[in-house]
Amino acid sequence: MQQQKGFTLIELIIVIVILGILAVTAAPKFIDIQKDAKAGTVKAVEGAISSVSSIVYGKALIAGQTGATGTVSVNGTSTAVVYGYIASSVDLTTLLDIDSEMAPVFEAGAGGAIVGRPGAGTSAIRFYGFVDSSFNYAAPTTTPGCLIIYTQSTGPNVAATVNLYNDGCN
Repeated sequence: MQQQKGFTLIELIIVIVILGILAVTAAPKFIDIQKDAKAGTVKAVEGAISSVSSIVYGKALIAGQTGATGTVSVNGTSTAVVYGYIASSVDLTTLLDIDSEMAPVFEAGAGGAIVGRPGAGTSAIRFYGFVDSSFNYAAPTTTPGCLIIYTQSTGPNVAATVNLYNDGCN
């Protein structure tokens, strides 16, 4: 008597169904990883901006450039400063050499802050194709966005600020 070994068709179907159920329940977790990675990358850029702002302030102190206007050399480039901190008109994407894969868009503010446009003394960097046409720069909230808002110093001994909005990094 010959005995055959192997799986029955029913056993194979059950295994395939179980694998399908596992794939359907695990897929959303892997999809969210990409969003979290983008949000984390933008958070790292926020930290880099804060760090370079402090470094430039130190250079401005040494150079005596802590007045209402001035310049310091950063990586061989003359960089405008306001009270020793980076001016909001300085393109931070170029200064920090931000990776183009993040699709950074720099916008220096002019006039009053409104929906879709930063105000004077502020600038914004948008990432990953975020369109800010509905983002209220006059009263920003933590609503979905994927941007960093940089506000230059407003007076002596007043540090520049960096605010992160990364709930909408898709």
